[in-house]
Amino acid sequence: MPRVKLAPGEALKLYGPMAVTLASGRLSVHEKIVEPGEKFIVHKTRNYVVVAVEPSEIDISMLDESQIQILDQNDPYLEKIKLVRDIVAKGARKIIVIGCTDCGKTSLTTITFNTMLANGLKPIVIDSDVGQADIGPPGFITMGSSNKQIYWLTELQPLEMKFIGDIKPQLYSQTIIYETKLLVEKALRSNYDAVVIDTDGWVRDEQGIQHKLMLIEKVKPDVVFVLGDELKGIFKQLVKIGVEVYELPTPIYRKARSREERRALRSLRYREFLEDASILKAKIDDVVILGHPLFLGSEVDKNILTPIIDGRVIHARYYTGTLHVYGVVKSYNLEEARKHGFEKIKAYPIGFEKGLYCSVGVVNGPEYPGVIEKIDFENREIIIRTKYTGRVEVVKLGKFKLTENYTEEYIEVVQQ
Repeated sequence: MPRVKLAPGEALKLYGPMAVTLASGRLSVHEKIVEPGEKFIVHKTRNYVVVAVEPSEIDISMLDESQIQILDQNDPYLEKIKLVRDIVAKGARKIIVIGCTDCGKTSLTTITFNTMLANGLKPIVIDSDVGQADIGPPGFITMGSSNKQIYWLTELQPLEMKFIGDIKPQLYSQTIIYETKLLVEKALRSNYDAVVIDTDGWVRDEQGIQHKLMLIEKVKPDVVFVLGDELKGIFKQLVKIGVEVYELPTPIYRKARSREERRALRSLRYREFLEDASILKAKIDDVVILGHPLFLGSEVDKNILTPIIDGRVIHARYYTGTLHVYGVVKSYNLEEARKHGFEKIKAYPIGFEKGLYCSVGVVNGPEYPGVIEKIDFENREIIIRTKYTGRVEVVKLGKFKLTENYTEEYIEVVQQ
């Protein structure tokens, strides 16, 4: 375990995995002040910059992948620290952070949160990255806060979560913007005096840029941080509507996460919110169930499906020209189906729903992640594995299932 000595103002970049203990002195990590005896972990997919506030000694436990580098004199980290301090001191209270994947958005959000706390503010962070969520589970927009400075956003206490139902933002732009705006408004009504929004890395096509521009228009932030040279100039026009735009370079050395590492991180987040969850049962007729065509449109009398479906129909719905059938479907007569106005048929086998990612909660209130164990149409009951213990008014079904190892598996249906 190497011991490293740092002079005041000296900075190191630490690439995980590693464990760090401050033996003496004081450090700043993402503007969090570290006192002697404190220990922190740098995850293998992350890197932290540590700056000595005074003469300091740190003990570092490393593995083969760990690296220690002297902070490059051209690295923008210290420039970002100064900028954040300045704009918070000037009164910025609503800030949005935009940039590509792995360009330092979460680090900058953490720095901003810690700086606001240090200035006597009561800040909150809204994590709108549904794919690589840090505060809540994937597939949710989550707002969280803490009365103490943090190393990383995962330390924030989730205060409210809003279910999107997928880890891909592309098809849910309007919903993400709507829910983010609602959380901002709720935070400011709840006596939080500053909000920082950490966004996803979807900025490499026109649709992604338009998504961010619309988010800015609806939220009306004081400041937008834009990370990455590829976005230079794109958001500058926002100064016309009173938004301060600061374009910042990405770190000189970045640790890009592979697809496998991203999946592993999501699995850890799912596990944190779902492992050891209890069974919750709700009557289908007593709750609103959203997100799946088996609960939309008109319920179909099973008797009229006898000449259409060869098999056992347990539940059927007609929705936007399609007959959705739950049960055992051996075959079907599409010509006969079209006589009844069913242009297409989608069949869902018994048990297809087991593992389906969902949320459970109340209307216009808290939502919590869950996993469907069974939808019992015959007994009109939905069975969910979740840590949620409150009243159930709404169940929202997602677009994928979670395996026993908490990895995503997208649903397949039989369609004609």
